[in-house]
Amino acid sequence: MLLYGGALWGASASLFDGFSSKIDSRRFTFYSDLPREKLKSYVEFSNLFLDVVDRDFIKLRNMKKLAAVVTSDQNGMQRFLSQRLHRNEPALYGIYVAEHNLFVTYDGSGIGTFAHEIIHPVVASELPETPSWGWEGIPTFFEKFYGYKAGDRLYLKWGYQNPWRIRSLGEGLLRLNLSDIIQRSRDQSELRLVSVFLYQRDRLRSFLDLIRSRDKNGYATHLEAAFGRRLSDLEPEWQKYLASVYARRQQIYNLPLSSYCESKQEFLQFEHQIGPAW
Repeated sequence: MLLYGGALWGASASLFDGFSSKIDSRRFTFYSDLPREKLKSYVEFSNLFLDVVDRDFIKLRNMKKLAAVVTSDQNGMQRFLSQRLHRNEPALYGIYVAEHNLFVTYDGSGIGTFAHEIIHPVVASELPETPSWGWEGIPTFFEKFYGYKAGDRLYLKWGYQNPWRIRSLGEGLLRLNLSDIIQRSRDQSELRLVSVFLYQRDRLRSFLDLIRSRDKNGYATHLEAAFGRRLSDLEPEWQKYLASVYARRQQIYNLPLSSYCESKQEFLQFEHQIGPAW
C-alpha cells in the first residue's frame, strides 16, 4: 500500500521517539520494540532483498536510505499511524509513507509485506514514469516468493500467485479484461495478476527497462511494448492465463507465506512439496 501526503507529528526525528530498538544498516534504519535479535532478522532480509532487486530487476541508482518501523502487532502499527502520522486509513499489513521515506509494518505481517512496501520507494526513485496501474502492480508482484540464502546472498523464485488475492477475486477472475485493468482498475489483486502475467511470459524485466528508458517502441503502453503486441492481440493469451490460474486455484490456496530457507537443499525439498509456480 502506498500513501502520499499528510500532516507531520512534530519534528521528523520525534516520529521514532520511544522505540527501544534502533538498527542502522546499509539501506535502512529500523525502529522497533521487538527484541533486538528478532529485529536483526528483518533488517538482514530487507537489505538482502534489495540486493536481489538491484541484481535481477532494477538497478538502484537513485534510491535513498529508508526508515522502517516494525511494531509488535497490528494494533501497534495502527496506533503509530494514527498518533504519530495522524493517519486513520486501514492498513492491513503495512504501508509506505512517501513524505517520510518510511515504511511501517508489524511483526507477523510476513516478509512478503516487507518486500511489497520496500518496492514502493524503488519504483518512485528509479521508475518515475511508471504507468498508473504499475504503482501498485509492481510492488504487489514482489510480495510472493520462496527461496534460500547462501552466504550473504538471497536466491528467490518468483511468479507465484498470492492465495488471499486469488480467493478475493473469486469467479470474477475469469471475467477480467486486460485493457480494463491497466486503464481503470485500482484493485491490487487485479493489478498483481498483470505483473505476474508479465513475469510468467518472461517480459517483466523488459517492461521495467522500458519504463526506465521512457520507451514504448511506438506502442500506446509500456506493457504492449514489452510484448511487442497490441492489447487486443494479447487478450486471448491473457484469457488463457486467467483460465490456468482459476484451474489451479486449490493448489494456490494452499501456498504458505513467502519465506526463504537456510540452504538450497532445504529449499529444493520445500519446492517439491508446494509444486511449481505455474
